[in-house]
Amino acid sequence: MGFISELIGYPLGWIMWAIYQLFKNYGIAIFLFTVVTRLVMFPLSVKQQKSSAAMAAFSPKLEKLKKQYANNPQKLQEEQMKLYAEEDINPMASCGSLIPQLLFLYGVFDVVYRPLTHILRLTKEEVEALKAIAAPLFEGNQNFNSRPEIFILQAVKDNAALFSGAEGISADILAKIADFENKLFGLVDLGAVPNSLFNEGTVWNSAAIGLVLIPVLSGVFQLLMTFYTTAKQKKLNPEASAQMSSMNAMFYVLPIMSVWMAFSFPAGIGYYWICTTIVGFIQSIILNKIYTPEYVAKLIEKDKKKKKNKKKSGFMQKYNELLQEELKKQNAASGNNSRINTSGVVKEDGEDIKLSKAQLKEYERKIIAEARRRQAEKYGDEYYEDDKD
Repeated sequence: MGFISELIGYPLGWIMWAIYQLFKNYGIAIFLFTVVTRLVMFPLSVKQQKSSAAMAAFSPKLEKLKKQYANNPQKLQEEQMKLYAEEDINPMASCGSLIPQLLFLYGVFDVVYRPLTHILRLTKEEVEALKAIAAPLFEGNQNFNSRPEIFILQAVKDNAALFSGAEGISADILAKIADFENKLFGLVDLGAVPNSLFNEGTVWNSAAIGLVLIPVLSGVFQLLMTFYTTAKQKKLNPEASAQMSSMNAMFYVLPIMSVWMAFSFPAGIGYYWICTTIVGFIQSIILNKIYTPEYVAKLIEKDKKKKKNKKKSGFMQKYNELLQEELKKQNAASGNNSRINTSGVVKEDGEDIKLSKAQLKEYERKIIAEARRRQAEKYGDEYYEDDKD
């Protein structure tokens, strides 16, 4: 996914760069970048929410089928497909909107994890030169190998002299990094790794406490989000929620894991998780408030009518075109000049003649009969006039 992350992350990186240029603060830039990216993904989130609400409203009918055909899996599958078609519901619709969101998130992570590239606009060669010098400082730390730029940022700030004069690293690069404002509220260093505070000799001042709170709050907010999502799912679709009870348990484990990870990464990562969870939480509340199962049911019914009318309109248009084509052939053969439209008006020799329903039906019958006769002649078949046609 490295290529995809960079491909999507590159244009997003310019957004992060522009925000940082306005506010000159990494903490503010991360928060506003989270808001902007959430707004970009909002249409996809709406689509997913509508699909989830539709499935919740549709679920009772599905459960009824499962009970009815519990002993006949093949018949159950047939009836399920038939029900999906009747209700005009695509069971994979939520997955279709989820995939672009996941790909987009790869780009977002790329921007957050690589401030040297996306905010300070350093080249790959310059980042690699810095990485080569910083690597021994983080030997054994696997997080450095996967997300080196935030570690490098902190290493340069702590000991710029170590990098000074090295090949490929100019004084301008070191000055850029030194001037990079990455303190949250002017206090908490987002480049510092929280678990480093547990070393001997740490001074537990307000900055240190704030640094420890970042991973803790990251887990707390994710846990609250999980509580809300699970409760909402249980209310909308109790049966499906009960079936996914084992999966729900995993949702509660993930926030705890994120706390451990946030302690191991520079604080900027944990802070980003806090921002994206809070913004996502607010977005979920708004979407759940608007796209209730009842409202989605109305939207689905409206879409059904639209599709039905469109299909009907398309059929009538084709039917009218067929009549016009056949009439044109007859006119060419007889030297007449007439034309019919869907409202039952015949234009004959420049005059509009309104036909009654009976006349229009008879007119159409003759045209269709003539079309059949011509087809029979074309393929050498016998043709019999059917007065009931």
